[in-house]
Amino acid sequence: MKKKIIAFLCVLTCLLSIAGCGSERTYTDIEKDRINSCIQMSNSLLQVMQYLGTRETLSDLTGNYKKHETVAILQSLTSQVYMPISADLGVFEGMLTTYVQASEDMGGIVSVGECTTDIVGKEVVVKYDVTGNVANGEIIFKYTNDLRTVLTAAETNAHLSFKQNMAKAKKSMANAGLNTLLGMGTVFSVLILISLIISSFNLFKPKNKPLPAKEEVKAATDNNEIVEDLADDTELVAVIMAAISAYEGNVSTDGLVVRSIRRANRRN
Repeated sequence: MKKKIIAFLCVLTCLLSIAGCGSERTYTDIEKDRINSCIQMSNSLLQVMQYLGTRETLSDLTGNYKKHETVAILQSLTSQVYMPISADLGVFEGMLTTYVQASEDMGGIVSVGECTTDIVGKEVVVKYDVTGNVANGEIIFKYTNDLRTVLTAAETNAHLSFKQNMAKAKKSMANAGLNTLLGMGTVFSVLILISLIISSFNLFKPKNKPLPAKEEVKAATDNNEIVEDLADDTELVAVIMAAISAYEGNVSTDGLVVRSIRRANRRN
C-alpha cells in the first residue's frame, strides 16, 4: 500500500513539473530584441509623461498647437531620451490625459516600479506598477509586434478602493450639477433680457391721435353734420339726374348741377 502511495505521489510530481515547464514562454532572438526596444521606448515615454504631467501643460500642448505640431513636439522629446516614437495624436493625448487623471486620483505618483513585458498576439505589452500617496496604479504601453514598432495604446489606471470611487463619483456629480445650474441660469437670464428688450419697443412708438367717441359720431350723424361730397362721382350723379328727369316728366337736365349729396334723416 505504501509503495502505491509513493508511486502515485511521484507521478503527480512529474505531471506538475511538466505543466510548470510548459507554462514558461521562450522568445526568439528577434522577439527579445523587439521587447528590449519597447522597454527603451517605454522608459523614454515615462520621462515625457512626468515632464508634461500637469493639466496646465497638457492644455497648452493640445490647445495652442496644431495636430502635426503636437506630434512633432512629442516625438522630439522622446528622441532626446531614446528615439522618435511613431504614434497617432490620439494615442499621445490618451497617454497624457490618463496619466494626469490617474496622478490626481492617486494623490501624486511617488515611484514607478520595474516593468513586466509580454507578447500578446500581435502586440508587445509593457506594464509598470506605480505607487501613489493615497492609492496605487499601473501604466500600460502597447506596441505593434512587427518590423516597424508603433505605439498603439498607452494609459495609466489608478486602483481606487470602493470608498475612493464613491468620493470621486460624488465630486463628479457635484461638478455636473453646478454646471447644469450655471447653464440653465444663463439661458433664463438671456430669455429675460430678450423679453425686456422686446417690451421696451413700445416706448418708442409714435403716439396716435385719439379716435372720436361713439357718442360724438352718433350725434353728428343725427344732426346731418356729415356731408358727403359726391359731386365727382359721375355714375351716381347721372343716376340722380335721370331720376329727377323721370320724376319731372322727361324734363331736360342740362341746367341741373349736383353740388353735393346729403344723407336724409329719416325718423320713424
